[in-house]
Amino acid sequence: MISELPDLKQIEAYCAVMTSGSMSGGAKLLGRSPSMVTRLIQDLEEALGFTLFHRNGPRIAATDQGVRFYREAQKLLGSIHRLQENTRSIAHNAESSLLIAGTPALAGGLLPRAIGRLPAALLPNRLHIQSASAQEVIHMVARKEAELGVVSFPFNNSGVKLAWVGRADCLAAVSVHDPLAKCNEIDVRDLSGRRFLTMGDPFRIRSRIERALSDASVVPSGVMDSNMAMVMFNLVGQGLGVAILDPVTATTFNHPDIVVKPINVSISYLFAVITSEGTVSHSVLELCDILKQESAAMLPAFHVYDEDAVDFNDHEGT
Repeated sequence: MISELPDLKQIEAYCAVMTSGSMSGGAKLLGRSPSMVTRLIQDLEEALGFTLFHRNGPRIAATDQGVRFYREAQKLLGSIHRLQENTRSIAHNAESSLLIAGTPALAGGLLPRAIGRLPAALLPNRLHIQSASAQEVIHMVARKEAELGVVSFPFNNSGVKLAWVGRADCLAAVSVHDPLAKCNEIDVRDLSGRRFLTMGDPFRIRSRIERALSDASVVPSGVMDSNMAMVMFNLVGQGLGVAILDPVTATTFNHPDIVVKPINVSISYLFAVITSEGTVSHSVLELCDILKQESAAMLPAFHVYDEDAVDFNDHEGT
């Protein structure tokens, strides 16, 4: 059992060492002496009751417990920094900082467009945007660490409020040198015998894409996967295969060597804008509406669902 809560200076020193990879590097980041940082880390380990680093002379390597603790320490420091920001805002009667979270495709493709349209009077001086998994975004909003989240399906939406849910079809990305680039619409049967580029998580969009290919008796010659849609997009640019992507990634990023085409089968991409339970700021309400407008403008055949009309997690969205 932890006998006492760790000191914030100790946690700050630990995060600096983890970031730099050495005690001396952490000391430089903090503007302190290596001996002081070493002492802070030792005191932190004593307070926690477990070892954070394996030590081999001047070399260090994080323990498994150290890696797990690092994730929690980062969250704590982020919350402390936001508390400091908001305290200064309160003192000057200014609007507090705003933290928005989203899954990678939505955070990188949809959020910047919407934030760019937010009226200047509603744009806070300090705005934080974090990319995370759907469930991490949910937790951040439920704990009110983030005021707004944009997430792809499926996810457990307990503890958060659905502002709205949108749907659009996935799209195919092919090299400009591929014969399929000349087609107005790609027939999935033409993907048989081709290398297929897809997402790594088998429980999300990949499962529905593979089902659509299987229903069309498509057998790829090989598969490359990644946990990031942008990696797939850029692999297509290298002529390494054909990718079926979420429509946000496919329509957001331009690449001179890639063309994006509709597919002759519908593969749904469902996503939601969520807020925490209770009262939300005028800025967040406005941003929810702008996100809907931008989704309609950028995504082909975009549709907004009434959250009371369907059980979304049973729907075949992602």
